[in-house]
Amino acid sequence: MNGSIYERELVSILSGSQKVIGKLSKKLDFLSKEAYEHLIKYPFFVTRAAGSKGADLIAVRFDMSMVIEVKSSQNPVLAFSSSSGKNQDQAERLAKKCLNSGIFLIYAFRLKNTEGDPWRMFKVPGEPMGRYRNLYNILPQIEITRNENFVMKWEDGAPLSNMLKYLMESNSK
Repeated sequence: MNGSIYERELVSILSGSQKVIGKLSKKLDFLSKEAYEHLIKYPFFVTRAAGSKGADLIAVRFDMSMVIEVKSSQNPVLAFSSSSGKNQDQAERLAKKCLNSGIFLIYAFRLKNTEGDPWRMFKVPGEPMGRYRNLYNILPQIEITRNENFVMKWEDGAPLSNMLKYLMESNSK
């Protein structure tokens, strides 16, 4: 499967697709399943903005908006310095645009052929304003090497269900 399959999967999750959420949540514990299923009642409007000039997804709903770049791999470590640095350049460009807007860039890393919640979420360093700071504070930062390149280690990311739990709890306040 190529990356766009997983991009569509994340769109379906965030958009509250009962079919996709039902399939993925079978592998999850009760609280994680509850967080995923909360999206059925409170979905995001998600648009794909794929292309070399922008982020993959923009997710918006009454309480939050997110700029998300999606990556998938069979390897649990994804180095941005590979691919002639194209991923690194894109990340830096998108992070700067988000910084200028008072928001931050989220990376969603989908590990192929894994058990449980296959999605891990990371933040790119930024200085978000308003409610974005709260979400920013719960996500782990993408690792930066000595050469100032980004690296995502799947095991170090926050499960998508954790981010969804946070959003679900912040809805009820």
